[in-house]
Order: sequence, then structure tokens, then C-alpha cells
Amino acid sequence: MNTTKKTVERRKHKRYKAKEGAYAAISPHSRRLGQIIDISMGGLSFKYIDNSDEQEEKPERSIFLSSLGYYVGELPFKTIEDCEITNYPSFSSMRLRKRRVKFTELSFKQLFDLDFYLRNNVTEPLDQNQQLPEE
Repeated sequence: MNTTKKTVERRKHKRYKAKEGAYAAISPHSRRLGQIIDISMGGLSFKYIDNSDEQEEKPERSIFLSSLGYYVGELPFKTIEDCEITNYPSFSSMRLRKRRVKFTELSFKQLFDLDFYLRNNVTEPLDQNQQLPEE
């Protein structure tokens, strides 16, 4: 008896593994900055150090992308998931988290800038069922 389940890919956009040195930062009031894990025209995931010492949750309105020589600013987004990375080997007390976001209501210029950023800051496309290691 075969119990293998097929997963249905629900993403509309092809995901790509980000190059080393590609970063995302949430603004305007957050200190969440981290390395991009994967990215598409529809959203991205990135890992960051948990600053749980932030006393008050302030509104997060946009996300910024940067890497050596490339920058995309003020992309509106919605958080899909924010979870602690538990299988990360660590020798310090810092906690690592992973956030997945979906871009929302991008203007034509933002779409153009995001497309240019993708063309210059990704490595290979990910298979639809491929999961990146949490690193």
C-alpha cells in the first residue's frame, strides 16, 4: 500500500535561493534585519536574530532589500509566518527566527525594481517541493 501524499504547489511565483549577502530589513520601527533565504516576485523568507527585548510592538509597514550594489525600498508586505528556528546549532544564547512575508499592493516601479533585484541576487530556482535547510 502506497501512503505517499502529493503536495500541491500553491505559490504563483517561482522561488529562488538568495545569493550570499542578500538582506531584508523591516521598517520603519523594527530592528528586524536578516539574511534572505529565498525570494520570489510574491514574497520572501529571511532569518534574523530575535530581539525579544523590544518592549512594545510597533507597526511594521514595509520591507527593504539590499545586497552589494542593489537596493529596493519600502515594499509593502503581510507576514505569513514568524517562527523560531529550533534545529540551528548555536553556541550563544541568541535565538534565531525565520519570517515569511508576502508582498502586497506593489506599484509598477516596485515590481520593476523587485524584478531587477531578483535578476541580480539569486542563484538557482527551487523545485516546487524543495525545502531549504534552516541553516
